[in-house]
Amino acid sequence: MPSTVPFRARLSIAARLLLDEAAEARLLWIVLQDEAAARSHPVLGRALRLVVDPEPAAGVPAGHVLGEVKDGRRLLRAAGRDVPAAVAAVLLAARDHTDVVPRLSCAWPERHPLAELAGLADPAVMSVPRLRALLHRAEPDPARRPVVHTW
Repeated sequence: MPSTVPFRARLSIAARLLLDEAAEARLLWIVLQDEAAARSHPVLGRALRLVVDPEPAAGVPAGHVLGEVKDGRRLLRAAGRDVPAAVAAVLLAARDHTDVVPRLSCAWPERHPLAELAGLADPAVMSVPRLRALLHRAEPDPARRPVVHTW
């Protein structure tokens, strides 16, 4: 079944190496945003961090995922104006590369339901419901679908 995510993530060699290392334990945790929570959590403190820049740098194609280690933290960096689609593409690429279903942990800010609806229309805003819908459409098999946890 073809993916319904608007673009496909292309993993750099460094990103592949970080994913391979993280997936060795057959449990692949990725944290989106919130550095403070990632540092204090016993499992998530060792997780890969995913940073998505909604304004891609000049010359960096949409969907390109870079890997780097900075201050002891393992980072995946992606660019894409549609943040939920970029996150979904990275999760699906991580799954396809490692054959391990990734688990994403991300903050979901409490906001008024109308603000959440407005966020669904703005692709630059991270929307957990939209991310889950994209993953559900791209991967109908729940056993292979990346899991999204919120705090």
